[in-house]
Amino acid sequence: MQRILFVCSQNKLRSPTAEQVFGGRDDLEVASAGLNHDAEQPLGAELVESRS
Repeated sequence: MQRILFVCSQNKLRSPTAEQVFGGRDDLEVASAGLNHDAEQPLGAELVESRS
């Protein structure tokens, strides 16, 4: 299974939308995060490591 992490600045629109679009696929494991400190799901080392 391929793991994908979608990242944008706030994790409010773009990356969560991509996560929803691709989340229904059986061959992918997806997540999303944001780069800003006030993002809905801030990007952290553990999230990156879980996708590798």
